[in-house]
This record gives sequence, structure tokens and C-alpha cells, in this order.
Amino acid sequence: MNTQFVQHRKVLTAAALTAAALTAAALLAGAGVASAAGPVTGTGTGSGAHGVPAQTVVHFAKGATSASVSGKVGPGEDDRYVFDAKAGQTASFHLARSTSAQTWTLVGPSGPAVHDAHSPRQSDFTYRLPETGRYYVDIVSTRPSSYRLDLSIPASTKATTKPGASAAQPGRPVVAEATKIDFAPGRTSATVSATVGPQDRAAYTFAASKGQRARVQLGGSRTGTFALIAPDGTPLHTTGGRNQSDVTLTLPSTGLYRIDVQDAVHTGAEQLTLSLTGR
Repeated sequence: MNTQFVQHRKVLTAAALTAAALTAAALLAGAGVASAAGPVTGTGTGSGAHGVPAQTVVHFAKGATSASVSGKVGPGEDDRYVFDAKAGQTASFHLARSTSAQTWTLVGPSGPAVHDAHSPRQSDFTYRLPETGRYYVDIVSTRPSSYRLDLSIPASTKATTKPGASAAQPGRPVVAEATKIDFAPGRTSATVSATVGPQDRAAYTFAASKGQRARVQLGGSRTGTFALIAPDGTPLHTTGGRNQSDVTLTLPSTGLYRIDVQDAVHTGAEQLTLSLTGR
């Protein structure tokens, strides 16, 4: 890791359930959530141009459907936690933070951020998970800060919407269908534009090889943000990153990448330029 980042320890605790909840806990384990519990150690390694953060799995103790993690982050640091869950489960997050400069992002298995730094719900947030797979929680801050994050995922996956209904919750942006970015013959960059806002997002995909360098430039509204997602669903850059205008990083694998563009504050035009160099 880059030596400029301060090492810190994350401590994980798990809440025990009553005997009546043991059946639900068994179902939760079936969703792929780690069942072991114990102390874990991790370090923030930054995001975007600084590299991909190390990730720590949120463990649920046997017979528990909730767990807590704690740590410290500062400018340029990014604490990432991951958990596995099933579509239809409801995840509740409570973040106790030492400063309002600290925010967090939740990214689903297919990429789009479902909670970001612009959301007013930074302390408490409940979300019905739309798909089965691995979810990513990134905690960032513009000032040195400490935190405790409580995560609760009851085992029930009973649907609350009618078949065919949208999985999006009221007031949340609908996940956008992605448009493929094509490069003109002999060109290594391409520019696309779209109108985005609090309820409208734009999504793009592009094919790339491991080791290539991708440069993403976003212009338009100063409140516009983007997320860059790897083929396996890992966030490489999130809407919570401080640099939202010009980010360059080395791609970790070969496959189809996704870029989600949004503006949680204003509705307006955003212009995105993607450049690929290397292999």
C-alpha cells in the first residue's frame, strides 16, 4: 500500500440472536454471508487514481443477522467492506460518525451505486436488495474521522412488490440500461453525453483488457459524479471519491466494464470522455 495512508485497525463484533431467530440465521448463511466472527484488520488504500481499496468481509456470527465494524479514515483513504446477500433481503445500515465530512457508498453486484455521498441519509438507510451477489460499502472522509457501522440483514426474502414491478424504491433513481461506448477506427478515446439528475442516470459499458490504462474525464455540472465498475462487479471508482473530473487507473482484468454517471443535486448535461491506452 502507499505509505502516505495511515494504517488502522477495524474491529468487528456481532450481535447474538435469540433462539427464535436461529432459523432465520440459517437462511442468511445460505445467502452466502460469511458465518464466522472475530477481529479483522484492514487499511484504507484510497480509490480512483490511488488504486483499489483492500476489502474486508463483514462476518455474521453463528445465529446472528447483524454485525458491526469500526475504524478510522482520513483524506485520501477509503475503507471498503463487502457482504453477500440474496435478492429480496432488506439491509439496514446505521453509521455513527465523528464528523459530517464522512460519507459512504453502497454498490450492488451489477455496479450501480444505490447509496452515495450525496444522499441525506448518511446515518440510517434501509434498502431492499434487488439482486443476489456481493455488495460493497465504501466509507470515505475529507477529514480525519472515526466510525462505527452497524449492518443488519434479516433472512427473509419475501417479495414486497408484485411480479414484474420495478425493484427501485420510491424516491430512488432507476438503474439505467447501459449503452456500449464504441471507438472510431484508429482512435483510443471516445466522448458521450447525456442528461442526468436526481432521478435520472446514464450508464455505459466498454470492453478492455487487463493492464490497459483507462482515463475517465467527466465535464458539465460541478455536482456530477461517476462510478467505474470492473467486470466482476468490483467498484474501481465510486461516486464518493473526491476526484470526479479526471481519473486514470490500470484495469485489473479483461472483460466488460461499466460507468454510471449521475448528479444527485441538479439536472443537466454531462459529457464523459473515455480514453484507453496500453495493451
